[in-house]
Amino acid sequence: MADNYRYRCGECGHRTAWGSESRGEQAMGTHYARRHRHTAPGGMVEFRKGSSGGGAGCLIVLAFMVLLLIIASQR
Repeated sequence: MADNYRYRCGECGHRTAWGSESRGEQAMGTHYARRHRHTAPGGMVEFRKGSSGGGAGCLIVLAFMVLLLIIASQR
């Protein structure tokens, strides 16, 4: 979940690379300090969809393992 954030500058459309939330904030702060010195940082934060997975894959594997354990205990 470390590479789920990307920041966009509200002044010029500059985008940071996908990364952690803190790294994106630092990169945007550096961008504003260099390019927009007298402007308060603004813009938007993008969150990468589908990267967390929601845990459905793990749930399926876990259910399959429990099913195998039940079948093995019956023999």
